[in-house]
Amino acid sequence: MIVTLAGHVDHGKTSLVHALTGVDTDTLAEEKRRGLTIDLGFAYADLGDAEASRVGFVDVPGHHRFVHNMVAGIASRQFAMLVIAVDDGVMPQSREHLQILSLLGLSRGIVVLNKIDRVPPARVAEVRRDVGALTAGTFLHDAPALPVSCITGTGVAEVRRHIASAARADRASGVNEPFRLPIDRAFTVRGSGTVVTGTVLAGAARTDDRLVLADTGTTVRVRGVRVQNQDADAATPGDRAAINLAGVSAEEVTRGDWLLPAESREPVTRTCIELAVLADFPRAVKHNHPVHVYHASSHAQARILLIDQTPAPGDGAVLVDLASATPLHVKVGDRIVLRDHDLARTLGGGRVVAVGDPQGRRRAPARLKLLAAVQADDAAATARAAIHLAPLHAATFARRWNLAPDRMAAFFGDATDVVEIDGHWLARAALNTAETHLQERLTGHHQQYPDSSGLTESELCAGDLDQATTLRLALQHLAATDAVRVEGGDYALAAHQADIPNHVKRLFDQVERPLDSIQPPSLGDIAKRLKRPFPAFEREMRALPAFGLAIRVSDTRYYLPARLLEMADQAAGLAAQGPFTVRNFRDATGVGRNVVIEVLEHFDRTGFTRRSGDTRTIVGNRNAIL
Repeated sequence: MIVTLAGHVDHGKTSLVHALTGVDTDTLAEEKRRGLTIDLGFAYADLGDAEASRVGFVDVPGHHRFVHNMVAGIASRQFAMLVIAVDDGVMPQSREHLQILSLLGLSRGIVVLNKIDRVPPARVAEVRRDVGALTAGTFLHDAPALPVSCITGTGVAEVRRHIASAARADRASGVNEPFRLPIDRAFTVRGSGTVVTGTVLAGAARTDDRLVLADTGTTVRVRGVRVQNQDADAATPGDRAAINLAGVSAEEVTRGDWLLPAESREPVTRTCIELAVLADFPRAVKHNHPVHVYHASSHAQARILLIDQTPAPGDGAVLVDLASATPLHVKVGDRIVLRDHDLARTLGGGRVVAVGDPQGRRRAPARLKLLAAVQADDAAATARAAIHLAPLHAATFARRWNLAPDRMAAFFGDATDVVEIDGHWLARAALNTAETHLQERLTGHHQQYPDSSGLTESELCAGDLDQATTLRLALQHLAATDAVRVEGGDYALAAHQADIPNHVKRLFDQVERPLDSIQPPSLGDIAKRLKRPFPAFEREMRALPAFGLAIRVSDTRYYLPARLLEMADQAAGLAAQGPFTVRNFRDATGVGRNVVIEVLEHFDRTGFTRRSGDTRTIVGNRNAIL
């Protein structure tokens, strides 16, 4: 378990960690000189409880100028310790740190009333009442407020008991999800190389795992893992981890980068969040409002883009888009904090509900319905709702929710109202509607243009992105079930046979006889016989395959279907005795070598044969060649 200390500057967070662990977390010379915490500090302890997991402490800066460092040390699964010195009482950063802890989704913690040796008991009671007012309505409203003196040791044992109890109840979740580690430090260890540290948000990392750095996509290998400052087999959610990496130098890694699997990487500059503005924020939030975005250890400048509502202080969360100047590595369900660019104070924050550029207009009704379908931290419920609004691309959904790819199928179980096509999930009702539309469109086209071979995919699948995707998937399904056929890129109803135009009939009458051979002449030779200009003749010949009159096996040679099937049967006869060569096929057919090569390459392209070195085998149906 990881404990995050928060509170106003000089309220004794560092002293409290030292009293609990014996470790001074202020390690920078500047911190020693100034007597205040500037960057994150870390300490670890077993707390003398065999049943409690080893506990890590993150000491965050209390000064308002270092809030960006404070946010970098917080993750939603951590245990909060809000430290308030009773001689000062509740101070600005006491309030702001509690707000940030709440915005980032922490749900457990205690309050420590520090420095009780400096004040009379009446002052402690007064501050306790103030703390009750401060925490009312927050996740700490029922948390104990423990009086402590780091000088005399009073109350330290009680704090230790509360933390040990929380550690015993700590249970990791999300171990089966893809690994995610926001990096807050990178350094070189002599004899080991590059080490990065952070608090694991999801998944597990083990020695020899292959991961990438999210900012650059650089592939790295895990050489070793330490958890809570001890060697470990794996780093799992909630662990304070140090990962030894091969394949990158420490200078190439910065705070704010992430360590994750390659398939999880998706840097984005557009994010949609449920923004809750703090009740004490003094300004109205307007469109294009400039803010600083804090996401785990990452920081970016961004603008708030209003959607359909204007967020007001203390009025609950509304959906807004964030356009960040630099990419973020967010997933749905993550929590972020926004600080006002000009006021240098926390504006609010919230949960991520969508990742990536919106498809179409930001305020389109269809998009608002999809955003409304997102159910907090419930990917399965969201997926089941979303497929009734638009096709759901499984890999994209899994990546943006940080799910293992095989989780998607489990969401729908044996549901009969859902269909999977080409990596997409969609509602069967939507599929049926789209198929009916396509069949009616093709029927009308065949009636109006009886000599047409059909319509292309782009002609059939028009509309906005979701509509076009639904139609494309429906078209694939119709083709897979033989309700429609596709030839030369044109789709037609399976029963449709295009009328052959008169000019095509005349052309075929002229070329049928020379093509009626297992070694038909080239187009150039036929054009000479007919005394036709080759370029125009070559263009006209391309109409024959559309009506099944001839098969184009190369740029300059056509076959009648029956003759090409004869060649296929001869190839099958050879293959029955084993793999065959070009020479074997040439000798069996009596056809010239150049023509044989053209025919065999056509067989390869259509999947009838497969070449391996100098030999071929039959792997498909002979009708595939037509």
